[in-house]
Amino acid sequence: MPISEPILTLCAPEPQPATHRLLREAVPHLTVLCRKTPEYTLIVGDAPVFTGEPLPNHPEGYRLTVATEGLHAAALTARGLFRAAATVSQILTAQDPVPSFVADDTPAHPMRGLMLDVSRNRTYSLQTLFGIVDRMARLKLNRLELYFENVFAYRDHAEVWSNTTPYTREDIRALEAYCADRFIDLVPNQNTLGHFERWFAHPTYLRYAELPEGGARTPWGSIQAIPTGIATADPDAVRFVGGLLHELLPCFSRATVANLGGDEVFDLGQGRSRGRDRATLFVNHLRAMADIAAQYGKRPCFWADMLIRHPEIIPLAAERLPEAEWLVWGYEATDPLAASAEKLRAAGLHVSVAPGTSSWRSFCGRTANMTANIRVAAAVPSEGLLLTDWGDAGHWQPHAVSLPALVLAASLAWNPEEEPDIALATDRLTGCNGLGTFLLTLGDTAQLANAEGSNATRLFQAYNLPPEKAPALDREALLRALDALDTLERDGRALGDRIEAREARYALALQQLAMRRALGETGLRRFRARVAAQMELLWHERGPTAGLADSLRSFLAPRLP
Repeated sequence: MPISEPILTLCAPEPQPATHRLLREAVPHLTVLCRKTPEYTLIVGDAPVFTGEPLPNHPEGYRLTVATEGLHAAALTARGLFRAAATVSQILTAQDPVPSFVADDTPAHPMRGLMLDVSRNRTYSLQTLFGIVDRMARLKLNRLELYFENVFAYRDHAEVWSNTTPYTREDIRALEAYCADRFIDLVPNQNTLGHFERWFAHPTYLRYAELPEGGARTPWGSIQAIPTGIATADPDAVRFVGGLLHELLPCFSRATVANLGGDEVFDLGQGRSRGRDRATLFVNHLRAMADIAAQYGKRPCFWADMLIRHPEIIPLAAERLPEAEWLVWGYEATDPLAASAEKLRAAGLHVSVAPGTSSWRSFCGRTANMTANIRVAAAVPSEGLLLTDWGDAGHWQPHAVSLPALVLAASLAWNPEEEPDIALATDRLTGCNGLGTFLLTLGDTAQLANAEGSNATRLFQAYNLPPEKAPALDREALLRALDALDTLERDGRALGDRIEAREARYALALQQLAMRRALGETGLRRFRARVAAQMELLWHERGPTAGLADSLRSFLAPRLP
């Protein structure tokens, strides 16, 4: 609905600075006039107002009328008006004419969120997080989680975070206020049972481990060499974890939910609690953590994989944790998210789904898997959709690689029936024309090379493993994919100099390096040094460099000819 001189009237009982700002940032040439009225409305031109039916009775819902004469949006709440503003800004910047319509718009998933891994070396600066929150607001997302393991500045545990740049209480309060101003809930996310590897690396904390010597058997038949899980039968260990929550949760004064983890506890019952009932150990521990969360007015949220792998736990979890939110995660297109969610719902549990960006352990994403995984997740009837962006194996992939997934997840979490133009939406979100197509095409090159894998690409594995242990790859397919990368590299030069464009070109260079190593090319050390220099520069722009040394060390570790 391009308008030569768009003038919008923003009406509300009280000032709406966030809505005003969203509109102006999305449509810089827009003139916004503010009026104090009993209703929450946005008006452009003389669109007819349909008053015969009540407005959508939903805190984020609104009615939108688009006609040749203009546009009218109305909501019952300030939050609903803010969501309407996100849609209105898209309409006002649309290149093609928008047909006339009247629609009541409400989200399919009440919770629509993003979880950022900030514990695998890469810690984003507040400025970077503010920018991510602004984009989340434009995409009508309403929840942000930062995945903590050891990157919060706990007062008595500096030994664990001293080699990081941890988030402080002041950081959290500043980010929470920024989120709240954009109607986004900042939710604490601290694992309280598994993934304590970074804590147990210090003798001070190893005494709290279920299996201090390591060696847990995993569901995939492998052995987990290092200790990871808390000794749930040890009162001192439980008090230690509870103490973390007592310090962390008050920092999130507005949050009504706390993600307390509980995933991948493979050593549960294999060490100090051997012989005890696993279901009781698991649920008792989570109940103790949930009780602490309740003291701070927060509903507990847990990952659901242990329930799905061990269905004997489900009845006890339903009985002891009836209020909890359970996140059913799965990151492959073939993962049975619908069946897993239904199994938990049938037991009376509250269920949300958690697909992934498919960025980690890939260099540049896995487009086909990402789109299929998110579409499957969005189609599952649930209370929410949380897109997860992990940083496994050093978080080499840059943030830009995850942007198409963010666009798609936000769109389908609001309306699973929508067919969004992911490339165009990515371009509009970043202001970088051509970026969306570039990233989506780049993310397909592992598939073009017949090098897709599970929770990784085989190219990623081929780069990291010695040649004698690397997966066998099709040489002809690799050559075709490398040619495609060369063509894409030429296109990438036209993307400009925004950080997202530079990150996209860096991700392409990572993929080129992996393919050339898989092909057995020589003389790659100089090329890798240039790629490492790009990694370092971009890392500095996105946040602190405390974890960069570890990521660079692992990136430079493979021996190249």
